[in-house]
Amino acid sequence: MDLEKRFNNIYDDFDKYLKIPVAIILVALAILVANYAFTGEVVGKGLDFTGGTEVTYSVQGDFNTDDVESVFSEQGYSGVNALRLQTQSGNGSQLVVQIPPPSINDSDQAETIMQQGGYNATAESFSSISTAVSGQFFLQASIAFALAFMIMSLVIFAAFKDVVPSLAVIFAAAGDIIVALAGMALFNIQLTLGSFAALLMLIGYSVDTDIVLSTRVLKRERKSLRKRMWSSVKTGVTMSSGGIAGFTLLFIVSYLIVGPSELSNIAAVMLIGLLADMPLTWFGNAIILKKYVDGDFDNLEEMIKWK
Repeated sequence: MDLEKRFNNIYDDFDKYLKIPVAIILVALAILVANYAFTGEVVGKGLDFTGGTEVTYSVQGDFNTDDVESVFSEQGYSGVNALRLQTQSGNGSQLVVQIPPPSINDSDQAETIMQQGGYNATAESFSSISTAVSGQFFLQASIAFALAFMIMSLVIFAAFKDVVPSLAVIFAAAGDIIVALAGMALFNIQLTLGSFAALLMLIGYSVDTDIVLSTRVLKRERKSLRKRMWSSVKTGVTMSSGGIAGFTLLFIVSYLIVGPSELSNIAAVMLIGLLADMPLTWFGNAIILKKYVDGDFDNLEEMIKWK
């Protein structure tokens, strides 16, 4: 398949594709609003930001994670998240139980709860974090994220010294974050220090492809705008594809070895964001820049009206 020929066919009718990123962002916002309406949170927070206890058990015999969660619920601990790990120790399986406040006092109490539920379980590790400390973590993380996004925006404005190209880059980066958060809400990936770090990395990945696109498109070279845009598409899609392949491998390997974990969650968040970055950059930012360079930016509002 001649990819450049395919791109040329799309380029001739490029404007109508702007509806794709707009639709993606609207769907993502709808998911976040619905999740807030049903759960009271835009995205569920993990123990890092809510406080609570995490206990790793070695359990002899078979068990069901839903039944384990019911056992803790009967003991007055609601909202428990139980995860079975694929690794095995002897004849037992490992089970991680995350318990929101009120926290369990110690490992002995954690073992007692499981034994009262009829399980032969031993607590291998026990960690607890107070709600006050976790609240400070969340506040500091929120400030750090806001500062990172603001500094990124200022650097973009300083680099391009033009409002429209700068806003196009910021639009794509913000869209990636919104879609990643919607994916977290949809697939029940909690906001922890690990997934928060993934959101920060996503800003960098998104800006990379957008800068490649913007710098090449805005250069006043002898090559036509079509050629400059095709060159940026080849480079940008290759960059994104490499990231997607790497994080897909990371997710598969980590999930097969230890099951759901912080590492698999980081990979999942990055995958969602990078997949969203493709249409947001090449059907969003690219079209905005094309209209801007062609001097037809005034008609942008007409392009995204639904017919």
